[in-house]
Amino acid sequence: MTATKRSGASIRTKLITLSPRLRRFSNILSGDREGAQALMRDACQKILDGASTFPEGMAFDLWAFGELHSQWLEQLRSHINPLSKGQADPSLFEAQGDTHSTRIADILAKLPPQQRSAVLLVYGEGFSYDEAGRILDTTSQNVIARVSRALASFVERADWLESAAASRAEVEHLDQINRQAG
Repeated sequence: MTATKRSGASIRTKLITLSPRLRRFSNILSGDREGAQALMRDACQKILDGASTFPEGMAFDLWAFGELHSQWLEQLRSHINPLSKGQADPSLFEAQGDTHSTRIADILAKLPPQQRSAVLLVYGEGFSYDEAGRILDTTSQNVIARVSRALASFVERADWLESAAASRAEVEHLDQINRQAG
């Protein structure tokens, strides 16, 4: 497929279809509505402008998530959306009317953005550790470590979860994998 065809309507259609997932990722990274909207707007423009650089054979969602993450890093570097501004807005992460969702949202909001993004990509979006590492421009071992630390935070703060024992076992398993890989 030529760059011209890829930069046309098919990229726009794919981007529109992918928008809810990208918006969720933007919320996770930014931590506030205003920042998430600005990030999403800038990332969509970057994706459309860079459509000709879309790598042949790469999954569009993998590339688009990577471009969104790259745009977030650019904003951090330019201090448009500094990482140090603290806790995220929990309402960005909760499903309406779900008590468990509200509790999970509170925990997610307290995690560092690197951990939130790793959890979303692996558990929320179904990317493998390798794919999440490509999106986040890091190693799969680093993604495993971030997810492991995030799960440990969930277990510490989420004593109301019935599956806390299973979560602890998963955290221990991920820690073991991380030690072997490191």
